[in-house]
Amino acid sequence: MLAESVKENGGIVETRILYGNIGYMAVNTMAMQDQNGKAAIAAAFAFLHNTDAMILDLRGNTGGSGHAELFMSYFSEGAPFTGATAYWREGDTKRKQAFRTTDLGPLSYGAKKPLYVLTSQRTFSAAEGLAYEIQAFKRGMIVGETTGDGANPSNNGNSQLGYGFSAFVPTGYVISAATGTNWEGVGVKPDVEVPAGEALGKAWSLAAGRLAASASDPRSLAVLRTLAAAKLSGPPSLTPGQITGQYGRSGGPQFEIEAKDGRLYCRQHQPSPVDFAPRTAGGDHYRLDQLPDGFSMTFLMKDDRVELMPVLPGIHLSVPVLERQ
Repeated sequence: MLAESVKENGGIVETRILYGNIGYMAVNTMAMQDQNGKAAIAAAFAFLHNTDAMILDLRGNTGGSGHAELFMSYFSEGAPFTGATAYWREGDTKRKQAFRTTDLGPLSYGAKKPLYVLTSQRTFSAAEGLAYEIQAFKRGMIVGETTGDGANPSNNGNSQLGYGFSAFVPTGYVISAATGTNWEGVGVKPDVEVPAGEALGKAWSLAAGRLAASASDPRSLAVLRTLAAAKLSGPPSLTPGQITGQYGRSGGPQFEIEAKDGRLYCRQHQPSPVDFAPRTAGGDHYRLDQLPDGFSMTFLMKDDRVELMPVLPGIHLSVPVLERQ
């Protein structure tokens, strides 16, 4: 049997690279940061190391025993610094515990790449501490909902009351080195407030827009501008009737979208005929049935014309964005 901390995988349940070379990491719990937890977190950051921006998803994270500073070590560079200090009550005395980052050298993700943190009302305790620290040190932007407002931790776990009852009794409080206070009773307020279910799409668009501002390659610029302008979350803004038709540039249509029985179907004409079934993944962004993440289609209304950005790994299109013909 694997040790519990191995199975926790550092609290990380998913890492992937979104189109536009934007990293995504979902952390569902602030897991124990022993040797196993640290190895899992290191592996996740190694996988995303060469992305140009990152989205850190804390929407389902209610906290745990892990501390923000390990993550902050990957989002910073240079000499270690104190991110926060906990003050613990031990009898009639108070003990101070400083939480400091570590200089990770070339393993760091860096201090300048765009970072977006997704939050919800469920985000709580140590997960709030991570979001708060990123915001307080101006390292990234919070996107989503105000968090649950619990900044007073316990180093004793739950107190057993007998008869099957227990209670969580705080034994300390945390003070940010950046603000001199914490998020108790107020939560971490987002920089961009959107419903939790739309936070990923919004952050994806924001990251793409930020990267587009410095992109010089025409192909990358077209991709990033489309992602920044398209609706990537919530209900679609374009109806099936608006997006059906043929798409291509010079040389004839490359894709044909049709609606049938309330569903969308797509035929790829070039380089060889292939049929797909797009299914909405949020807004006007569609995944392709029976294919893994990474295969997608995104539609955008631009200058009263609908455009299609197909993403089919392994198939090179001469231009990344196609016009409806």
